[in-house]
Amino acid sequence: MSEEKVSQGCGGFAKRFSPKTEPETSLKLRAGVALPHVTLPTTEGGKVEIGAPTGRWQLVIAYRGKHDSLDLTYLAALQHLMPEFEELSVDVVAVSADTRNKACSFVDDLRGAVLAVSPDTKAARIMFKVAYGMSEQQMRRWGLYVSRPLSPDETVNLFSEPAVFLVNPAGLIHAMVYSNATFARPDLKQIIQGIKMVQDQKMPIRGTF
Repeated sequence: MSEEKVSQGCGGFAKRFSPKTEPETSLKLRAGVALPHVTLPTTEGGKVEIGAPTGRWQLVIAYRGKHDSLDLTYLAALQHLMPEFEELSVDVVAVSADTRNKACSFVDDLRGAVLAVSPDTKAARIMFKVAYGMSEQQMRRWGLYVSRPLSPDETVNLFSEPAVFLVNPAGLIHAMVYSNATFARPDLKQIIQGIKMVQDQKMPIRGTF
């Protein structure tokens, strides 16, 4: 027999409701720990190891996939800002659960979106790595919110919701943002300003407990 909880409303009336069974969610990572290492193939060919200490800063962006038009807008904005990230010695990688075909098609779309704003042949070269094939286990190890497709028209596999991890040269998470919705993402220009401030002022990792 399920328990019922009683809640007292503002008008003095008692409301009864039964507890809902929540789906299992992944544990979120915390600042100051290592981002679990993941090795994934990239659209350029070869593989990229994400999260391993490299002596450089890393910006890791988890995106939903080819089916989401806001991913295209967000990563096109990232492409335009890449010279500023490079000036700060930040390596950038975008990662999704997409298949190879979808990831490569997404990169083609991304080139088109970038060229539509900057008709420069150099803009056709995406300046950050795009990795694909993230498994459900890997998404959960990173603490990402995971969604099921609403229909086959959206996609056919589980995918992650957006997230951003800033990993310091020692391989530790310096800052991170999780989102459960496509429209709630951190401003990339503010991230650049934040990285510059952290580097200039040698700011420690905050919010570790």
